[in-house]
Amino acid sequence: MSCTLLVRCGCAGGGKGALVSDELSLTLATSNTQTLFDDTNKEEEMTVRRLTPRECERLQGFPDDWTLIPYRGKPAEDCPDGPRYKAIGNSMAVPVMKWIFERMEAASNRVDAL
Repeated sequence: MSCTLLVRCGCAGGGKGALVSDELSLTLATSNTQTLFDDTNKEEEMTVRRLTPRECERLQGFPDDWTLIPYRGKPAEDCPDGPRYKAIGNSMAVPVMKWIFERMEAASNRVDAL
């Protein structure tokens, strides 16, 4: 079983701990605390690794390397991961926003028809 794991820091309304989902990705944060773990290999301990910026972009519905942009006068290929994680965490998931706006448009068309 591979799951997304988000370690929450102590903050208002939340404590430290892990949020786990077997099928869906959890909300991405602006920090780079998103990790994957895999416990399918019963002979070894659980493996943990950080999600890459590209994996986070895909979870949010963005094209690969969407956040790989020039940064502080450096070319895009030298863009560090930190600003990419922050940009992804501050964004809204494209498929979700598309769904919301399609529903808003449909509702607006029904009102206009009256």
